[in-house]
Amino acid sequence: MANKPIRIESPLVIMFEAPEGGVVCHIHPSATANSHEHYGLLICDLVRHVARAFKVEERDVWEWVDKERDRPTSDITRPS
Repeated sequence: MANKPIRIESPLVIMFEAPEGGVVCHIHPSATANSHEHYGLLICDLVRHVARAFKVEERDVWEWVDKERDRPTSDITRPS
């Protein structure tokens, strides 16, 4: 059975690799996700999903997040 495409009606965050390289991130605040606090919670959920997807401990992902926070390796070239 083939996967059916899904239609994204109310995105919160969309990230993808651009054809010319780099990562593009679009943030779409909504009526329910309209603050930096709410997006902080979404980031925590994302870390948990990444850990599960790569079958590693959540703390291993947070370690890399903390390293990146201390020394950013890329600039935000197109802020949302």
